[in-house]
Amino acid sequence: MLIDTNVWSELARPRPDPAVLAWMAAHFDQCILSAIVVAEIRFGIALAPDPTAQGRLQQFLDDLIIRLPVTPFGDAAAQAWGPMRADLQKRGKLIGERDMLIAAHALSLQTSLATRDVSDMARTGARIINPWTD
Repeated sequence: MLIDTNVWSELARPRPDPAVLAWMAAHFDQCILSAIVVAEIRFGIALAPDPTAQGRLQQFLDDLIIRLPVTPFGDAAAQAWGPMRADLQKRGKLIGERDMLIAAHALSLQTSLATRDVSDMARTGARIINPWTD
């Protein structure tokens, strides 16, 4: 399953939610790391308030990339994104641009999307899993 940025961000906190930790421990071997999510994590690192926080977050990302290969956003994801975005726009239900890209990536991989952003991501047609509650 593809893991959204908000799940990785929770796990990078000094004291992550125990439910998310337990969920990840049970499902890590099924995780997919999207290039879009890696870009969002790198953005967060660049915005970190101080060098200590940046270093901690960079180490988290480095460890993650060693354990999970980064899956590129390719042609199949682009093909999923176009119609999905058009449908959301026609229905007046657009969500954030990067969220649409992440959802399209999950759809193209025919896998679930683990996220806390259930209400927005569910609009995309992706199968949603909430690690905080599932």
